[in-house]
Amino acid sequence: MSLGGNLNTMTPADLLQWLSLGQKTGTLVLSGRGVEKRIFFRRGRILSSASTDPREYLGQFLVSHGYITEEELKKAMEVQAQSKILLGKILVMIDAISEDDLVRLMRLKAEEEIYDIFLWGEGDFHFVDDELPTMQLIPLQIDVTGIILEGTRRLDEWRRMRQVVGEISAIPSIVHPVDESQLSEVQLSVVQAVNGRRTIEEIMLESRSSHFTVAEALYSFIRSGAIHLEAGEPSAAMPQPTPPTGVRTLQEDESEDEVAAMVARAQAKLQINEYEKALRLLKAAQNLDPNSAIVKNAMKGAETVIASEVKKAGILESKVPKICKSFEEITSMNFTPNEGFILSRINGVWDFGSIMKISPMREIDALLIFHKLYKDEIITF
Repeated sequence: MSLGGNLNTMTPADLLQWLSLGQKTGTLVLSGRGVEKRIFFRRGRILSSASTDPREYLGQFLVSHGYITEEELKKAMEVQAQSKILLGKILVMIDAISEDDLVRLMRLKAEEEIYDIFLWGEGDFHFVDDELPTMQLIPLQIDVTGIILEGTRRLDEWRRMRQVVGEISAIPSIVHPVDESQLSEVQLSVVQAVNGRRTIEEIMLESRSSHFTVAEALYSFIRSGAIHLEAGEPSAAMPQPTPPTGVRTLQEDESEDEVAAMVARAQAKLQINEYEKALRLLKAAQNLDPNSAIVKNAMKGAETVIASEVKKAGILESKVPKICKSFEEITSMNFTPNEGFILSRINGVWDFGSIMKISPMREIDALLIFHKLYKDEIITF
C-alpha cells in the first residue's frame, strides 16, 4: 500500500506519528524546495535517512561539525571515487574520525535532515510499504516521539526567531566581544563566519548550516546587542510555518499549466545557451510540482546538456583554475553567495574537480559558476 499527500493537509508530526503507531516498514519520500528526502522505517522506528541537498551529505555535515577539514574531505572523496568504498568507512580508515563518532554523527545528521522538514511549509510526500534501500545501512534506530517533540519545538522557535533574525540577505556584524567558549562546534563555525560583509545566506554556505541553525546561533547575540543585523531585502527563501488548510486554491488548479509553460520556456533558453535561466525556470517548476515526472526528466536532460557544453569549453575536472583579476577588482564586484564560495576556494592548487567535491552545492550549479566566471574573464586555467 502507498500513502501520498501534501504537507498542508498532513503535517510532518502527524505523518511521522501515523507511521510510528502503525509500526510501518518502508520508505517515506518527501519533496519540497527542490530537495527530496527519504526516511527509512523499520517497524515504526526510523532506521536512517537520505537527502539530495548537498549541505546534508555526510562529508559536508562532518566539516560543519569540525570533525574533518575540507582538505580531508577532498582526499577521502578522491579515494571513494577510485575504491567505491563508503565515505564514512574511508574516514575511519584514515583516522579522520572514530567509528563511534561516525555512528553518533550519522544519527545526528539523520535527525537534522528530518527536523528541517517541519519548517518546509509546503511539500509533497508518499510512503511505500516494505521498500528499503538494497545497500547495507547502519541501523540508527531513531525514536519517532523524540523527533516529533524536537521538530515541533523548532517550529515554535523559528516563528519567534524569524522576527529578530530576518532575511537571508541580512548582514550580521559583531559589535561587542562574543563568548565563544560556551558554543558548540556548529555554533562556533557560524559565529566565526560573521565578518560584517557576509549575508546570512553566505554564512549558511560557509558553515554548511541550515537557515534555522544559523538563526539559532545568532539569535541571542542579536537580542543582547553583541551582534548587529543590517536588514536585507525580503527573500522568497524564508521558510514559512505550515498553514493549516483544506481548501484548494486557484493557484493549485492552474499549477499544471504553469509547470508545463515553465518547462517549455526552460527548454527554449537551453537551445540558445542561456543555461542559468534554464535551470532557474526548471527549479521554479520543481518547486511548484516536486513530483512531476515531466519536470524531473527535463531537469535531468538539461543537466546532461549543460555539463557536456561546459566541458566542451575546456572546464574539465583535472584543470586548475586561477583568478585573473586583482584583489581590488574582485572586492568591487557583486557575486552571488555560491559564486563567492567558489571564488574563495580557488587557490592555484585545487583543480575544478576538487573544488566541486568540497562545495556544499550541486555539481551542476558549481559547473555553471565556473563557466560564468570563465566567460566573464574572472578566472582562467
